[in-house]
Amino acid sequence: MLWKGNMADEAWGRGKGIRIAHIDSGINEEHSHIGRVAGGIAFHVSEEGRLFLSDAYYDELGHGTAVAGVLYEQVPEAEIWAIKIFHGTLSTYVEILCAAIEWCIDAQMHIINLSLGVSRDVPELRAICEEANRRGVIIVSACDETRQLCWPAYYPTVYGVKAGEHCSGQVFYYNAEEPAGFRALGFPRRLEGPLQKFNLQGNSFAAAHVTGFLAKIIEKYKVYTAQEVREVVHTSVLEVEQRTINNV
Repeated sequence: MLWKGNMADEAWGRGKGIRIAHIDSGINEEHSHIGRVAGGIAFHVSEEGRLFLSDAYYDELGHGTAVAGVLYEQVPEAEIWAIKIFHGTLSTYVEILCAAIEWCIDAQMHIINLSLGVSRDVPELRAICEEANRRGVIIVSACDETRQLCWPAYYPTVYGVKAGEHCSGQVFYYNAEEPAGFRALGFPRRLEGPLQKFNLQGNSFAAAHVTGFLAKIIEKYKVYTAQEVREVVHTSVLEVEQRTINNV
């Protein structure tokens, strides 16, 4: 069954007091779409293969900043943290991703936004997502079935999101029969002038829109555990939709 969530039907807040961890390539605070970054951390691997941390979360690739622009548009008063795991390329070790998620759990984030995916089911990744769910931390993950980057979006403890038709900055869809059942707008904030044609798009941005929607739900309904948020989404936000939604 297909369900529709229309955030335009009610008055929502701006994410005040909601802590969102954005695990990506960092955030560039100087970008016009970005507000104040609440804090951040970067995960590195030394030449000896050892993990170490720094505060150098500045984005050198652009992906993290572009996705963060959606978060700032949806919930401009949220506390958005930059968790940098991508450096020279948009790839890293799954152990780094797991360590970053663990850091976010310990830091008591409300939501972790993962505009990324892994090509296989990794037991350690599954375990840390289950731990986040037990600790009340919500994980939202992009799902790219074309490139088979489907995890952790396929886990039942994660909100898996794809870009879909008929979505907007206020409308999303949910199909309970699919492992990554959420559909949302796959476009970022507009760039002015001719730069718009170079703007990114896709599942990464769809995930960020759902993260923003969930932050608004947490703020309005004062629900702070993953289970409570799921119950509110299903009982108070979604309504049955009589149409078919395709991926884009």
